[in-house]
Amino acid sequence: MNVVSVIIPHYNGEDMLYNCINSIYKNISINNFEIIVVDNASTDNSINRIKNSFGNVKIISNKSNLGYSQGCNIGANHANGKYLLFLNNDTEHSEDWIEKLVNFLDSHSKVAAVQPKILNIHNKKLFDYAGGAGGFLDKFCFPFVKGRIFHTLEEDLDQYNNPSRIFWASGAALMIRSEVFNKLEGFEKIYFAYMEEIDLCWRAQSLGYEIWSCTDSYIYHHGPYKNFRKNSMKSLYLNHRNSWILFLKNSYSFNCGISIIIKLFLDWIALLYSLLRLDIKRFVAIIKAHIWLFLYLWKIIKLRQHNKYRLNKLDNIYNGSIVLDYFIKRKKYFSQISLK
Repeated sequence: MNVVSVIIPHYNGEDMLYNCINSIYKNISINNFEIIVVDNASTDNSINRIKNSFGNVKIISNKSNLGYSQGCNIGANHANGKYLLFLNNDTEHSEDWIEKLVNFLDSHSKVAAVQPKILNIHNKKLFDYAGGAGGFLDKFCFPFVKGRIFHTLEEDLDQYNNPSRIFWASGAALMIRSEVFNKLEGFEKIYFAYMEEIDLCWRAQSLGYEIWSCTDSYIYHHGPYKNFRKNSMKSLYLNHRNSWILFLKNSYSFNCGISIIIKLFLDWIALLYSLLRLDIKRFVAIIKAHIWLFLYLWKIIKLRQHNKYRLNKLDNIYNGSIVLDYFIKRKKYFSQISLK
């Protein structure tokens, strides 16, 4: 058995994938590991280049784009590592970062999953949009992270350098015990992409495990850092839609429906905010997300009915609203948020 199986879901981006795998080999010292690339029907030359450059990399080719969730699940089915490391193809890395995550899990038996510190590759002084120094969730299922709340990226001044318990580890670089991942039956495929890692970490914690950030391990990610409005229509749509799926599928209680009404109200505020900023992409994305929810509400209800993990109330979900904190109370930094 390998210690680590590195699983990289991939769709196009020849140079990024090459740089990612090359960076893994340059910065790892253990020998018993494997790299598995799950290709979601790429149309560029990336897979041929990897085959010619890295003969030991295992390639799994899907006939269509199955997204992050299913791509990772398929990779896990072909993995034999004690730990599974799900890794975005647009990351580059620091020395021994994988070993540090392995050592952390080896030393903390109650921890199911861990992430490194994730910095922005365009400006390495800043935390990255996708994960920062660890993720959290408010009671309306709006995610936020140490180092990034909505449009505000913090500079890394070593303020989050201590390992800490978090609510979710970023799918950009998430290491999890394979036995836990298999017990949870992997990522929930309905998400396709975005927030499936939050769902996974939620379920792992319902089993009594913890999720941590190991910040002496760090990587760099190609996330946005200047103009968040450049996000694609699809990513905006999936983020809004998946927040609702996460909320309806997993929440312990809706307080007689009051929480659902408040979440709808927050979405209406987001719609108004998008119009005022002439952010038409976000406006349309929210509308599309609501239409999907209306058409497929039955599917989410069925998922909730079969979700035994929702019966376990977790104590580390932020009881406030990160939307109101950020946009109304003007709290831009994680240090301004009181999680207790």
